[in-house]
Amino acid sequence: MVCVHPSTVPTPTPAPADASADERRPLTRRDGRVDLWIAALVFGLGLATLWLSAVIVSDSDGASAPSTVESILWLAALCVPIALRRHRPVAVLVVVSAVFLAAQLRGYPDTLTPSIVEFVAIFTANAWASRRGRALVVSVAVTAVMFVWLGVWLRTVYVSDADSPDAVTLATIAYTLVSNGIVLVTAIAFGRAARVSASRLHALERTGVELRAAHELVADRAINEERTRLARELHDVVAHHVAVIGIQAGAARRTLDRPEIARGALTAVEGTARTTIDELERLLSVLRSRDGETGPGPSGLAALPDLMTDTRALGLDVRFSVDGDPRDGPESIGVTLYRITQEALTNTLKHGNASLAEVSLRYGDRTIEVEVVDDGRPGPTPYPGAGGPHVAATSGAGLGQRGMRERVDLHGGELHLGPRRRGGYRVRAVLPIGACVDARPREPAVTPDPSERA
Repeated sequence: MVCVHPSTVPTPTPAPADASADERRPLTRRDGRVDLWIAALVFGLGLATLWLSAVIVSDSDGASAPSTVESILWLAALCVPIALRRHRPVAVLVVVSAVFLAAQLRGYPDTLTPSIVEFVAIFTANAWASRRGRALVVSVAVTAVMFVWLGVWLRTVYVSDADSPDAVTLATIAYTLVSNGIVLVTAIAFGRAARVSASRLHALERTGVELRAAHELVADRAINEERTRLARELHDVVAHHVAVIGIQAGAARRTLDRPEIARGALTAVEGTARTTIDELERLLSVLRSRDGETGPGPSGLAALPDLMTDTRALGLDVRFSVDGDPRDGPESIGVTLYRITQEALTNTLKHGNASLAEVSLRYGDRTIEVEVVDDGRPGPTPYPGAGGPHVAATSGAGLGQRGMRERVDLHGGELHLGPRRRGGYRVRAVLPIGACVDARPREPAVTPDPSERA
């Protein structure tokens, strides 16, 4: 298990602070086409109701009704603004209301279609206006004007100056006022409710887009981290085993006149090559895995004795000791300590010209640490900068020690490496056992590092 601090996980970008709380989706061409069709349908309905109303009015009192052509023009003036209702909602409401009152004053015979158009205009103004406060004020003003006109019309039709109204007349007036009031107030309420619903839906859609973007970012980071991990594994495998193969091949070349020694060196080359192939096959199985099973994990703390044995077979005397009570820890910590030990011993073989290496594994109360020291001296191929204990420190940039730092930093541990005053080189890594619980990303502690050895 690899620990990742929560702060490294990206979160969706919050909406700007000045974004409107009732922001809704922008208009589309489809919305314009829908409004055009609504205007056409209402106009068709208006023609049908106008014909029916004209028949009724002509049977009772046809003198007060406008001509057919004028009525159609009034109907068109009512319906055409509906095609722009969502582009200019407040303006459409004002225009439709003005045409509605003017048509009724001229004696337009139909009241059904104009009432529907007025309802749609009030609803749209409260649902789509950019400033809902202004839309509410205009809607209330229009409603008040409509009630004043309705009251005047009712008084003209049902109330005579000579006679006081009877109960039937009063009931008719009350019924008309209440029914029209319900229609107008309902249009305002439904429009504002639709606005809130549309705003919430738009916010959910935007949040969904942000979450999908964040998910893609997390996936990309996970892929990059996995690539980095596999790159470290490949470096550790190739650097260690190829270095061993090179050393043994050189020994075989120098001892061709002594077949027994040369045969042993070539046998070691063969075994190391097979081990390298096995390691590479394991890494490839991780890449090819589809069901989440990655096969046997990389070597951990339990494999350290085998690593010591393999290194001794190359001619380097290795002493291995364990201090403290061994305990189980996260597998990733064991892998990290194993790879650091492997890298340190590889560097000793390649650059240290050493005869002895001491590997110490220590278990603390909350930490596990490994320390590798050698007695190397500058030789035919000394590690760069190992001219003495007082050489100026520089920051190394080799892949070997960079990989060590990355591994240790991933677990919130400490890494100390550099030459010893009495000669030789020292690598010490300390990892917290509870790293996955309370570790926090921090800069790894690194002692002056004169050079990289791999």
